[in-house]
Amino acid sequence: MDEYEKMMTEFDEWLEDAKKKIKSSVQIDPSKLDAFVKIISELVSIKQKYDDKLSELRTAAKEKIVRLEYSKGGETIHRGYYCPSPVLDLIIGGMKRGRLFKKKKPEFGNYSYEYGFDMDGRLLRVKGVNEFTTPDSRFNEEYLIYNGDVVYGLEFDNLGELGVVSKCIYDNGKLMKYERSMCGMEKFADLHYEEYTYDNNRLSKVDFFFNISPQLELYEEERLSVEHDQDGNIIRLISDEIVDGKAEQFIYNVKPPKK
Repeated sequence: MDEYEKMMTEFDEWLEDAKKKIKSSVQIDPSKLDAFVKIISELVSIKQKYDDKLSELRTAAKEKIVRLEYSKGGETIHRGYYCPSPVLDLIIGGMKRGRLFKKKKPEFGNYSYEYGFDMDGRLLRVKGVNEFTTPDSRFNEEYLIYNGDVVYGLEFDNLGELGVVSKCIYDNGKLMKYERSMCGMEKFADLHYEEYTYDNNRLSKVDFFFNISPQLELYEEERLSVEHDQDGNIIRLISDEIVDGKAEQFIYNVKPPKK
């Protein structure tokens, strides 16, 4: 047995022990876990399909992009200012969307993201600045693939490796589900999952699942009720977090945007 095989054997033993401890202390719904495994499998298959297609994606997007926008901040959240989730930055500390530059293009080094839109206003490409980025290369890149009411996001790192895949499902323009998997190492692919309910066209409830790990047979869950002001802005999220099978309530107060 070589060192790698020995390491993997030790890891598998640790994993089995961790699963036993988790099962003895946390209540997990096997049917939900099975559903998450299927979602991850689909996102991994999308990764495999586009793994070596970065050059083609770049060319296709470049031909259609007619407008660029830039933002500052938002590095800790998916897609920065244009993060699909309507609640992620509101309930997790340190996650901010950042702000858009309203006027002229900022100089390189003064922005965090560049967004490319087509003539219909659809976001096609997101270029993120990282410590290795130059004015012309080594950006993190995300390309969006539109298929009816489904939008896939393909996130490549600055070396051109596809490591994260997301999926947004819409119904008449309303976001119904948001799924995102870090699946660069397919065996250890995880999942973040949100599902939305609307009342009179306003977001009313969010089923929020995070730290979903099939390897550990584990996930965490929050059920969010959403309250709005008279202008439709989210002002409060009431969370029933499921801990050991029981709901514990937390309240997130949100400052409405300045008029």
